[in-house]
Amino acid sequence: MLGVIRILFLILFFLSPEIAKSQQVIYSQYYSSPLNLNPSMTGIGEFGRLGVNYRNQWTSIGDGYNSYSSWFDYNLLGSNFSFGLNFSGEKLNISNYSSNHISPSISYGLNLNSKMIIQSGFQLTYSSIDFDNSQLTFLDQLGPSGLIGITAENLNSFNKKSFFNMNYGILIYNEKFWLGSSIYNLLQPDISLSSSKNSLNRNYSIHGGINIDERISPSFNVIKYPSFILFNLGSYFIFSPLSIGFWYRGVPLSNTSNNLDAVVGSINFKNKSIGLSYSYDYNFLDKKLGSHEISITFDFHFFGKKLPPKNVRYLRCPVPNF
Repeated sequence: MLGVIRILFLILFFLSPEIAKSQQVIYSQYYSSPLNLNPSMTGIGEFGRLGVNYRNQWTSIGDGYNSYSSWFDYNLLGSNFSFGLNFSGEKLNISNYSSNHISPSISYGLNLNSKMIIQSGFQLTYSSIDFDNSQLTFLDQLGPSGLIGITAENLNSFNKKSFFNMNYGILIYNEKFWLGSSIYNLLQPDISLSSSKNSLNRNYSIHGGINIDERISPSFNVIKYPSFILFNLGSYFIFSPLSIGFWYRGVPLSNTSNNLDAVVGSINFKNKSIGLSYSYDYNFLDKKLGSHEISITFDFHFFGKKLPPKNVRYLRCPVPNF
């Protein structure tokens, strides 16, 4: 049925390949949205954290592809457990496609010794997809003078879908380095809006970095999608309370995904409790495909001031801006 299915998935695959293949948005500032990157990063702050992320991608295509998330987590230091909750979504205005996700997560940290922690986490996600098919035009609606009426296609079942999913991650770190890995779409849910099956593929990520004299913090994030591997490689340069960052993001040695090749630059501010970051993706193939991204983080806790020294009660994960 050419009308709904083919047009819908042409839109998703050509305008939004990352979502079509994996239902996971990867922010350029991926450490500013830790619950989207790795469930085991739930609770790696000293106590609690709040965050908001917004990404406007491919700005030359309609109003662009918009991604957003708001999240919080809390570290229960006495029990080694942490919990978090992430609200995220995406919207492609040119097709009125949108998806929304609610994702609670839990993690558990184990002290391997006084200087190293290993932490694992699970995340359960409930997702809903909405698609306004009234914006589609079919052949039976066309006449010599243009649009002549409504379509005979049955569109009632092609506008909404909901499903559950699950993600898992693991993280090991000390005061200088961190290394993590995550698996998304463990349940491989069916996201098809028709009677045919279209299951999400699992995708895998490995990410890490090192803090050099608290001034330079190189990091990487490698994501294995079903048909390609996406590399993110770069570094923060820290001049507290400001820092700047530069990364390469793309698919090396491939001629099929050049639209993913980009240089990312960011400027960041971080004081004791508030972090602000802005980044821009410059696309090598077409500068009109650039992306803007903004993130805000806030650290908080419910306890009074009579606490042991931080270096006694808390081994800080050296992920930049946290």
